[in-house]
Amino acid sequence: MTWLSLVLIALSGWQGMEINNFRIWYAPGMERFARKIMAQAPKAKKALEKNLGFNFQEPITIVISSSDENFKTLQAGKVAEWASAVASPEQRTIFLKPIPRISSEDFSTIFRHELAHIFIYHRLGKQRVPLWFEEGMAVLWSGEFSFTRLEVLAQIGLSGRYLSFSELERGFPAQRELAQIAYLQSEDFTSYLIDQLGEDKFIKFLDQLSQGEDFYFALSQISGKDFSELEKDWFKRVRLRYGLSAILTGSGSLWFFITLLFLLAYLKKRKRALERKALLESEFYYSEENDEEQDDDIMEGEDKWR
Repeated sequence: MTWLSLVLIALSGWQGMEINNFRIWYAPGMERFARKIMAQAPKAKKALEKNLGFNFQEPITIVISSSDENFKTLQAGKVAEWASAVASPEQRTIFLKPIPRISSEDFSTIFRHELAHIFIYHRLGKQRVPLWFEEGMAVLWSGEFSFTRLEVLAQIGLSGRYLSFSELERGFPAQRELAQIAYLQSEDFTSYLIDQLGEDKFIKFLDQLSQGEDFYFALSQISGKDFSELEKDWFKRVRLRYGLSAILTGSGSLWFFITLLFLLAYLKKRKRALERKALLESEFYYSEENDEEQDDDIMEGEDKWR
């Protein structure tokens, strides 16, 4: 944490609490969330250490703001407007901001996502890996799950289109909706890779990355397939699990029902997209867009990725 952050916290009546190697600073009115994080931190640490195959004993600081203004002032660097948390792996610090109507459990999920970033950074020996892989692991191990995830994957399976992983290596889209797709497809692809490698090979893969091995070379060596082949196999799985082929393969009434729901969600989303396009020619476009953003606030608990 920067000295400026410490000074601002000291002058603003913030309070702190400690548990194991975690130090939590929280603004007035945020004690309930701080205690929720304090209860979650040791268990989250243990789970991440198991998933990543290493022990991390360095202290971690968590800063919980009470306003968007404080959040922007305290956290280092620029983030997307929709981001609700930021991790600074080098400083082993997590900055959290309040989200309207969010539950304490969702708040804990956001914390686990950012904690994963710190663990991944140090597990890989500070070596850079494709952003989609890092974010995929963070989403996977934070325990995040929603019907939005299924809807996004259904869209990919039905339309046959997804964001190119090569374009997601160093950055994600600034637009909220596209960023959400990037996070969710990255999580599913990362989950697929872990399933394909198995626990032992995956840990070995992380070991190679921490020693500076090229990501795609190491992945090819340990999986026996080049990246393009793995990507094609993943996409086939998405289409089978979430696309129309789930109906055609006769995999049971449950899959039929789930796929039907996904199809309806896809059609609904497409209709909304066409309506937005029509509004571009309307003098009321901006006011309508603001109304729609207010409706989307219901999903704000999902928009927690930096």
